[in-house]
Amino acid sequence: MEYTITNQANYTQINVSGRLIEKSQAEPLIKEFEQLNNSGNNKYLMSLAELEYVNSTGLNLLIGMFTQARNAGGELVIGGISPKVKKLMVMTKLDSIFKIHDSVEEAAESL
Repeated sequence: MEYTITNQANYTQINVSGRLIEKSQAEPLIKEFEQLNNSGNNKYLMSLAELEYVNSTGLNLLIGMFTQARNAGGELVIGGISPKVKKLMVMTKLDSIFKIHDSVEEAAESL
């Protein structure tokens, strides 16, 4: 798994790519996200368009980040999602929790 974080005008964009299957892979992302959240950033757009695969560990990571953002009075939306990951979100009914948009542009407009 790889990720990039970029600050936009009124939100922080997180792009995740590769395969998210172990918590140890995501430790740097978790730490960086916590620092951002603690510094007052609370609006996030996460692009999963390049995420090839995610398992239950990866889903737990996404849920944890979503919860942290919400607890800080913010929001985490998904903009762009690969078909495999979208199918998994629907099967697990996580699409009813996360705001999922087909594109990064649509998600940015919702923030």
